[in-house]
Amino acid sequence: MDDSIKQEEQERNELPGSALIPSELHILVTEADINGYEISKMSDFMGLYAQYLTRSLAESSFVEVVSSVPIADIGIINDVIQQAAIVAKGNVTLVPDFDSLPVGIKEKLKKGLYSIGDSKQVDGNLRAVILDENGVRVKDITLKKVLNNPGTLETTRSIANQMQMKQIQDTLVAIQEMQSYQLDRDRDRDILTPFFDARDYILQAQNAPSIETRNLLLEKASDRMTTALNSVYSEMRTASLHLAKNTKWSLFHKQSSIDTLLSNLSDDLQLATKFSGVQMQVFEALGRREDSRRVLDRYQTVMHDFITQEIGGRGMSAIELMHDNFHYSEETTDCWYTFSKELEPALENTRQAIENKQVYIVSVEDVEDEQGN
Repeated sequence: MDDSIKQEEQERNELPGSALIPSELHILVTEADINGYEISKMSDFMGLYAQYLTRSLAESSFVEVVSSVPIADIGIINDVIQQAAIVAKGNVTLVPDFDSLPVGIKEKLKKGLYSIGDSKQVDGNLRAVILDENGVRVKDITLKKVLNNPGTLETTRSIANQMQMKQIQDTLVAIQEMQSYQLDRDRDRDILTPFFDARDYILQAQNAPSIETRNLLLEKASDRMTTALNSVYSEMRTASLHLAKNTKWSLFHKQSSIDTLLSNLSDDLQLATKFSGVQMQVFEALGRREDSRRVLDRYQTVMHDFITQEIGGRGMSAIELMHDNFHYSEETTDCWYTFSKELEPALENTRQAIENKQVYIVSVEDVEDEQGN
């Protein structure tokens, strides 16, 4: 290994929280990720990376188990487990431990069959527990306090960003499932081909025989992902301008053209989110966290402009044009309007969930025998 690379690796490993930075690549994990060409069937890159970061943080030496719930309102823990989302209240932030959140438990909590309360086994024990329909403990809830240092702050911030983008992506998927679309050859060439090129480089990097080869392949993947992302953003801008033009005098334009633009924009929003998630992971694997943050900043700026900036002289934003021209059904009524109203505060609040707060990881564990404790 080159001496400069060795020194860079050593310096990185000496940073606080360096154990939280992934040492192995696990970006492409399913058959659809590796060999498929339907991006909608590929992994939830945002959610999986947030899960990986949370696992790394929970298993690191930068957390300590606490014996009581430091929050007066135990309902906040219920929100964390049911929503599988970061929840902030006062000066506390709770992060879900994804690996310990059984689907069955979450479903029963949502349906009201299970509830969260205080343990009654030992007087004075404020440990939160999950109770069944008969008030019997079925799971214990453990809080692991995250010790504050630059490494853990950066990791928890990354988790918050990934989870926020995942929630955006989940909303887009729900909307997109109601639409049918066919990407034309130009879109395949300009947007999908660079992504699939990057996918091949990432796959090779995951099996690379040396760190030098891995990083070289990741740099190539990053270049192709940059092309793919810029193509998506350019396409969003162009499609939005044409939507503004075509809907200004809709009597003189085919409805099919407007429908195609709406479909493409819906697809581009989804692609931008997934592509950003992959590019951020590539930069993280290369130790280029500033570049990873810049990808997120660009994504947030594009999304913010999409829902707020007037376009095409219509006095409306792109998302408002989509809202006015989308064919709604009972299931999709006002979905784009609702999406825009949910997205704006989401983009603003991500950082606020982490800054100047004590962070706890919420884990759900099997019941312990507290008799005699």
